[in-house]
Amino acid sequence: MSEHIREPKLHELLDDPLVRLVMARDGLSPDEVRRVVEATSDRLSRRRREEMRTAA
Repeated sequence: MSEHIREPKLHELLDDPLVRLVMARDGLSPDEVRRVVEATSDRLSRRRREEMRTAA
């Protein structure tokens, strides 16, 4: 039997009480983590588009 287990969404992770405790211990806020994740996603998307253009 195959079960589909989805990855949690970023907002779900950032709302988790245990994750919040770890972030607080490390001096991070959910907004800071969200900004880093979004910026990294943007950079990776741009890089992927550039690689696809040069491969074509």
